[in-house]
Amino acid sequence: MKTRSTLLQSALKLMGEEKALGSLSLREVAAEAGIVPAAFYRHFKDMEELGLALVDEVSAKLRSI
Repeated sequence: MKTRSTLLQSALKLMGEEKALGSLSLREVAAEAGIVPAAFYRHFKDMEELGLALVDEVSAKLRSI
């Protein structure tokens, strides 16, 4: 689960640099997370699934506030 969380945090960090999720590449997110691109698929089937997981995570944090 640590790598999955790192992938989510890496995507958020890259998006914080004024990039949209749709413009992020799988390779870019994997590189930011410090993993090889093939390892991404152990946690998400594609970038769309990563995006949905980000929405779930952010929604959960907002609900807790």
